[in-house]
Amino acid sequence: MLLQLNVQNLATLASVDLELTGGCIAVTGDTGAGKSLILDALELALGARADTGLVRAGTDRAQIIAEFDISRLPSAKAWLTENELDQDHELVLRRTLTSEGRSKAYVNGTPVSTSQLKELSEQLVLMHTQHANQKLLQTKHQLALLDEFADHGLARNAFQTAYRDWVETQAALDLLKTDASKADAERELLGFQVDELNTFDLQEGEFEQLDQEQRQLASGDTFLRITEHTLAILAGDETGGLISHAERLAADISQITNGHSGLQNAADLLDQASIALTEARHEIQHAHDQFDLDPERLQFVEDRLAQVFQLARKHKVEPDELVSHHQRLVARLTGIAEANDRIPILEQEALELEAVASEKAT
Repeated sequence: MLLQLNVQNLATLASVDLELTGGCIAVTGDTGAGKSLILDALELALGARADTGLVRAGTDRAQIIAEFDISRLPSAKAWLTENELDQDHELVLRRTLTSEGRSKAYVNGTPVSTSQLKELSEQLVLMHTQHANQKLLQTKHQLALLDEFADHGLARNAFQTAYRDWVETQAALDLLKTDASKADAERELLGFQVDELNTFDLQEGEFEQLDQEQRQLASGDTFLRITEHTLAILAGDETGGLISHAERLAADISQITNGHSGLQNAADLLDQASIALTEARHEIQHAHDQFDLDPERLQFVEDRLAQVFQLARKHKVEPDELVSHHQRLVARLTGIAEANDRIPILEQEALELEAVASEKAT
């Protein structure tokens, strides 16, 4: 039931505040007094299309507020609850229009779309205009009147909820079946691709490791030549190498540092150099000893890399993306399988919901 209608700056109406009580209410007045504007205001509050020409001249904004008592409108309460807009038994609709053409709608203080407002208004007000009697010929309207007369509002809402659940589930099932049909060819291709990549079994980070190892093995001769030459220079022959020369120079300079701070610094630097050269020799020697010039291993690594590049070209990805690409294919194939497994579950769920809807309809 409409309790109050407040109108501000609408057309010729500066401010109107109507408080309504139960029973029949007649609004009378001379032609042009604004009776039809009150109905226009109510229609706007209920979601009718807004026209910037309705904003009162000289003002920036029009506002309509309509307050309803919905204690006896279970369908309206159900709609509000479903949309998380319920507020006890009261309902306040607010609509604002600006002279620039912007329009906003609110339900219990929460912004909503005009389509939502129209959907709610169907549960609140039935406006009879000229030729409105033709609605009596519509089956939908006749059923609504019959339900209202028999006080079947709650039962009708329960059926509508059950029916909507069934329709949504059936729609999801139909979509799933359509997708499954389209996915048959894709599933066959995916299965082949996944099997191929499973057989190759490239591990995370393996490509980078193979690439680095190939570079080292391929340059094995150069590696050994340079490391052996460097070790020879550092260690030297019977006359000594860089390390022993640095040690002797540090010792010699230390003998003549009396009063010469610069010479002492030089001796310290030579001593540090000999230590650094010794540490460098140990690192180079370790790398040299660990290196294995293995032609068979080099051939294996190069063959493996060639397969990586071949598969990457085939799947149109970069070599270092092949593992993640494999994972995506597996996920997609799993998703298709899970969707197919879900079809019988949804079929059973749809049958159960259909039975519930049929029961609510009786």
